[in-house]
Amino acid sequence: MASIVWGLQVGESQVEATIDDRSAYMAVTARTGRGEEAVLWMLDTQTEELIAVGWEQRAKSMLPMGRRSVAADVQTAKRIR
Repeated sequence: MASIVWGLQVGESQVEATIDDRSAYMAVTARTGRGEEAVLWMLDTQTEELIAVGWEQRAKSMLPMGRRSVAADVQTAKRIR
């Protein structure tokens, strides 16, 4: 069983991690513009899935913000052209 502990430091940081042969991740931190809330964007470069989670500083908790298939978005964009 593999596990990752993410340390969230807001700034212009980028991290890469590999858990197993099926997944490889790139992560970037950002701010939402809503007070002290920070966001961690994670892209699984194997499945092309983008996941966003927020960190609410006052509540000291993670907030799931959404997940999206980048591969599906690319296919949709190709059909529109």
